[in-house]
Amino acid sequence: MIRSMLQNAMMRYLYPEGLPDGLEGLEDKIVTRPGESLIEASQRAGIVDIGEVKNLNKTFNEKDKSQPQVLKTAGEPERLPTDVKAIINAMETLKYKVRKDDTRNYNLNIVGLRNEEVKVNKFNDELWVFWKYENLWKLNKYKITTNPGLFWLNNPMGQRGTAILKEGQYIDSHLFGKHKGKYEALVQATPLTVIRDTNKDAKIDYDSKKTQTGLFGINIHRASETHESKQVDKYSAGCQVFANPTEFAEFIKLCKIYLAEWGNKFTYTLIRKSQVKI
Repeated sequence: MIRSMLQNAMMRYLYPEGLPDGLEGLEDKIVTRPGESLIEASQRAGIVDIGEVKNLNKTFNEKDKSQPQVLKTAGEPERLPTDVKAIINAMETLKYKVRKDDTRNYNLNIVGLRNEEVKVNKFNDELWVFWKYENLWKLNKYKITTNPGLFWLNNPMGQRGTAILKEGQYIDSHLFGKHKGKYEALVQATPLTVIRDTNKDAKIDYDSKKTQTGLFGINIHRASETHESKQVDKYSAGCQVFANPTEFAEFIKLCKIYLAEWGNKFTYTLIRKSQVKI
């Protein structure tokens, strides 16, 4: 009932003077706006699989956009929340894999969003976890840091310098395990690429040309066990670290369900927050 009312309201918004001739009774369909292409209409409706829509609409008239046209879809069209749509667009633009299989629940996409406004020693980045089930998308957001804390910038663990995880997608990069053998976390399992900050100037040097690929213990874990941390300090020497232990506990709960449904291989993607156009 509510869905029907919303669909009717959408059609009245698009066509306040009533549906054009021949479209009466199509209030529950996706109808193009004047001048709108098939792809534009699909994106507006939040349909992810545009290839499928193209295949079903081979007679769509791309030349005459003056007349409204009804899009054919296979079953109920998939509709995306704005934020999920934006991050999927960003990842697909970068040619990164998005996990869309919803034959089982909790097929997690785990994505770090690095804030380009660098605030040394602060938790000013985000981690988004999103997944699809029964044609619906869910999204959780958490406060993290994707950068090392001030202590390790000034006191590198080794001569190569402090590790800053390089942006990219790392397929099956982490396993469910224990951070330093102490508490449950996602631990690095395959080689990752890091930028080495060697100058001890208390600044994050993304532009350093010194990179290294290997196993460095770049884990996804929390800061304090008891309270939300305001400063990174010693909590990260390159790891992806949660500020809030309650948020981290929720994240670990999701990972445990994923582990049971999909196995012990987690993909981690790190992109710039500015690449997600909302």
